[in-house]
Amino acid sequence: MSVAANWWGGPGIIWFGAVLWLGGRTLKRTTVARIGLRGAEGLAIASALSAIIKGFAGRARPFVTPGEPWHWEFAHGWSDAHFFSMPSGHTTATTAFAVGVLLATRGIGVSQRVALVVPLIASAGAVAFARVYTDQHWLSDVLAAVVLGTVTSVVLARIHTRTRGDGYHRVMLGAAAASPVAPVA
Repeated sequence: MSVAANWWGGPGIIWFGAVLWLGGRTLKRTTVARIGLRGAEGLAIASALSAIIKGFAGRARPFVTPGEPWHWEFAHGWSDAHFFSMPSGHTTATTAFAVGVLLATRGIGVSQRVALVVPLIASAGAVAFARVYTDQHWLSDVLAAVVLGTVTSVVLARIHTRTRGDGYHRVMLGAAAASPVAPVA
C-alpha cells in the first residue's frame, strides 16, 4: 500500500491531472478540462512552494534522526535529501490537487462531484499516512503540507473567480474555453 501511495503522491497525481486537463481540452469538454487545470495549477504552485520551504528548513527525515523531530540543519536543506523533510512534497501535491478539484467542481452534479472528490481526498490521506509510516516524514511535515496545499488551491480559486474568461483561460483550455457554459471557479 505504501509503495502505491508514494507513487500516487509523485508521478501518479501529475499524470492524472495532465490526462484530465489535456484530455478534456482535446475532447472539448470544458468542465473536465477546467477541473484538470485547476488541480494541476494547485499541484504545480504548491509543489514549487513546498520545495522552496524544504530548502530553507533543512529538516532531517525521521530515519536520519529517529526520536528527534526538532532536528534542523539549515545549511543542508538545499544539498542533502536527508534534510528535505518539511513539508512533505507528496502530501502537498495530492492535497493541493484534491482541493483544487473540489473547488472547481462546484458547478457539477452532487453525485459526480462526490465520485471524483472523495477518492482524491482519501488518496491524499493515504499518501500522508504512507509518508509518515515509511519514516520519510514527521507528522508535523504532513500537517504543514496539508495546510500549504489547501491554502494554495483556495487562493488560486479566489483569483480565478475574478479572472474568468480572460486570455489565460483561452490559452490553457483551448477551444473548450470558447464554450458558452463555463462552471464556477
